[in-house]
Parts: sequence; C-alpha cells; structure tokens
Amino acid sequence: MVIGGRNKYLINGHNARGNQIQTLFHSVQLNVNNPHFLIMQGKITQVLNMKPPEILSMVEEAAGTRMFEMKKQTALRTIDKKDSKLQEINRVLEEEIVPTMERLREDRNTYNKWSANKNEKERLLRFVIAYAYMKAEVRWSYRVCL
Repeated sequence: MVIGGRNKYLINGHNARGNQIQTLFHSVQLNVNNPHFLIMQGKITQVLNMKPPEILSMVEEAAGTRMFEMKKQTALRTIDKKDSKLQEINRVLEEEIVPTMERLREDRNTYNKWSANKNEKERLLRFVIAYAYMKAEVRWSYRVCL
C-alpha cells in the first residue's frame, strides 16, 4: 500500500519493512523484482482484458520460469552448435584421418618386411663371408702342407 507517498507493508496485519517482504518472497522462490509480480489496483482491468498467451507470459515472468526457458533455449543452441562440431569432427575423421592411418599402417608393414629382409640378408652375408674365409683358410693350409 502507498500511504502519504511512502510504501507500507503488512504481513498478517503487522507492519513490516520492504526487505522483510523481499525475504519472505525469496524464501518461496518468487521474483519480487519483476515488474509483473504485483498487480496494482489500476492494472487489474488491463490484466483481465489480456489474452491467454499474454497472461501466461506474465505468470511465467512473475514465477521466474521465463528465465529458465531462456536458459533452456540458450542450452539448446549450444547443444546444436556442439552437435554440428561433432559431425564435422566425425566427417574429418572418416574422410581424412582414417584413410591416412590405413596408409601409414600399410607403410609400417612394408617397412617391417623390408627391415626383416635386410636383417636376413646381413645374416646370410655373414655366413657367406665365414664360408669364404674357411675356404681360403683350407686352401692356405693345403699349400703350406705341400
């Protein structure tokens, strides 16, 4: 109530301060700072003439659920952005990274075969050298004996 240019608040017929009223409404999770929270006497006719969507909008705003609807819309937009990024990552993975990895695996297998063949060649070359040495040793000892 406004008496003499000052707001006067009553709780159960007893005088109360403005911050007590705010604390009371905050305790039941009502947004008292919303312009549609309280309907002043001059505005009742205007509210009665509102269409159902306008009344719903006013009630949502007064109850504080509009804020959550806005957060929900923001979250949904964020999810859509993240989904598009995920699809792009999956596309790059399928079109570029997986084929490159397959090619690198083939290259690794080819290198491993080459390396194994090189090692086998070196092992066999040592046998050839050892055989040639032994053959030369036998010839030398045969000549010495003659």
